[in-house]
Amino acid sequence: MSELDPFRYEIFRHRLYQVLEEGRLAIHRVSGSPVVVEGGECMCSFYDADGTAILTACGLLLHCTGCSTAIERAIEWYQESPGIHDGDQLFFNDPYIAATHVFDMFVIKPIFHEGRRIAWTGAMMHTADTGGMLRGGATEIFHEGIRIQGLKVMERGEFRPDVFRTLCQQCRDPDYMGLDLKARIAANNVCAANYLKLVDKFGPEFVQAASRRIIEDSDRMARQQLLELPDGTWRSRVYYYAVHDGHPKPVKVQCTMTKEADRVSFDFTGTSPQNPDTTNCTYYCSWSGLFVALAGHLFWQVPWNGGMVAPVEIIVPEGSLLNCRFPAANGSGPGTASMLEAAAHDCIVRMLYAGGRLEDVNAVWRSFGEGERNRYGGHNQHGGVVAQQIYDFFAGGLGGTPLRDGVHTGANMLNPQSSISDVELIEMNYPFLCLGRNHLRDSGGFGKHPGGMGLERLFMVYGSDDLTDTCGEALILPAAKGLFGGYPASVQDVFAFRTADLPARLANIRFTRIRLRPYDILVNHGIAVGGGGYGDPLDRPPVRVARDVRDQAISAETALKVYGVVLRGTPARVDEPATAARREALRAERLREGVRLRPPRPLTAPAPPVREMRLHESLVGRVDESGDGVIACLRCGHVLGGVRENYRWGTLYRKRDLEDWPLRASLVSRRRMVWCQEFICPGCGTLLEVDLLCPDLDSEEPLGDLQVAPGKPSEVLRT
Repeated sequence: MSELDPFRYEIFRHRLYQVLEEGRLAIHRVSGSPVVVEGGECMCSFYDADGTAILTACGLLLHCTGCSTAIERAIEWYQESPGIHDGDQLFFNDPYIAATHVFDMFVIKPIFHEGRRIAWTGAMMHTADTGGMLRGGATEIFHEGIRIQGLKVMERGEFRPDVFRTLCQQCRDPDYMGLDLKARIAANNVCAANYLKLVDKFGPEFVQAASRRIIEDSDRMARQQLLELPDGTWRSRVYYYAVHDGHPKPVKVQCTMTKEADRVSFDFTGTSPQNPDTTNCTYYCSWSGLFVALAGHLFWQVPWNGGMVAPVEIIVPEGSLLNCRFPAANGSGPGTASMLEAAAHDCIVRMLYAGGRLEDVNAVWRSFGEGERNRYGGHNQHGGVVAQQIYDFFAGGLGGTPLRDGVHTGANMLNPQSSISDVELIEMNYPFLCLGRNHLRDSGGFGKHPGGMGLERLFMVYGSDDLTDTCGEALILPAAKGLFGGYPASVQDVFAFRTADLPARLANIRFTRIRLRPYDILVNHGIAVGGGGYGDPLDRPPVRVARDVRDQAISAETALKVYGVVLRGTPARVDEPATAARREALRAERLREGVRLRPPRPLTAPAPPVREMRLHESLVGRVDESGDGVIACLRCGHVLGGVRENYRWGTLYRKRDLEDWPLRASLVSRRRMVWCQEFICPGCGTLLEVDLLCPDLDSEEPLGDLQVAPGKPSEVLRT
């Protein structure tokens, strides 16, 4: 078929997506898992006969890429024997093959028409228990429960009760496992039946040609997006931690993004080696994490399929925590992948800003590993076995943007249809009473446009004397990064208060794994953390700072110390003369305390005619026709360095302790792994960047965060 009717093509494409949404609805109707029904962690997709994704409908972007590799392996391994037949459905959950960790389970189904395989459909859901040891203690994949590479749960249309019982009885809660498994089968049946209806309506040739067109359109749209953006290199790093011998140890993800013409690569060379605990990603898990950043920010207008990632390259050193060697444990793979997402996101939005797409720019708001360290298991108030995690961390604060503040408890980058659990359902099914779930004051990153607030919750154990909570060291490093002078979001702390002898126990509330008793109170201080801040906090209008205090988004202490706003009275009102003096004093303090990293040197200004390119909220690149030029402060004109150099060498540098700001230093962890690096304009005292540094892993040499190709055509340069 040489040419598709455009009207029929659009009707087909929209109907195909609607079919996938019907499949997701079937999952919700069958599954009993709160992770799926409340949190929305599920996915339905169509694939061509070879396994290339055609279209995806998902509640979790992390899983869009996994089914493709499962289908490819099924064809490679089982095509000849035992064969792939009409009515078969195969179960996968091996993270070294397809999934992000063993808890993310796929069932794939081939679609046949007149005896010929023409497509596949796949359904994915997270199931909380796989029969392995309690999360957090595994040191190899064999500790983490069942790991399956394509077991037929349906064969030629017949349900396999032997396989079903075998899978379910490996788990602590076979009822949940069974419902989730049947939900995947049901979703595939719905999608396959409706796909064949489309084949009957449009004809097999049209359906296959239109499916190829959807993939080709995504490839074309992604490449066009890249062509409209400046060439260059951007860098970012993110710190996290792994637990070694019961103690936290810092780890790092480093990302170098290089964009040239219609291709972009993400190189994670420099990332820490793999860990002996579960803080690892397989190669496929890392691809999944990168897909989240691409779909959420760079290619959000592009249909989610194999064509979207055709112009993208990922480089992940084998043996690193982003490409662990078998049989490394990786139960915390999604949390580890969130470090990759954050680093890639940071690079992407800096490129988008340089390309003039301000409406698509925001500071990081997928906090690093959020919620990954807080799980529980035991028995509920009804005597049933539970091994679960409550997905309140989908209510994260969004990052600040060039045009507006971040949204409070708004979403999670992982999930474009974010939702959180209903309190009444939690209390009905799990051994908890909810005493509070609120916005967490001061949790959003400080900035000209602050990040949205995150979430805190208080649960009391009720009706069970057999419950264990595992949280590691919680999120003891600041979470989402700030952008262009904005500060990072808060840390995540978890406390357990014993109601008996409470005063004596307050001195030792830190824990990594604890056996809970009835009426104990579990406090998740930032279970969903805030978004990163955008821009210098001293640029935020004082009246908006006063409103933030009245709305309990920030404390009066933060208003004074970070934003330089002096408030009087109740309700808080701005003292304008005192505020102007306070802000001037803070800028003078920056200039006084900041040190030069290198002696200043004279730089030749570019010869006219000069083109200007906004690289940053407060930085501009000025280049001549040869491509030579400088990077200067947009406000005062101070030249920081050559356009091909790391401009941070020309700034003033100040180290800050995280304890200088509320909620940035963990209350339960005694160890300080990182400090803040502030990079300041020597001419006017503007705060240009706030970064984190782990002295155990990196020197104080400033990370070069941008290097834009100066010869980019002028049509994408903004004055």
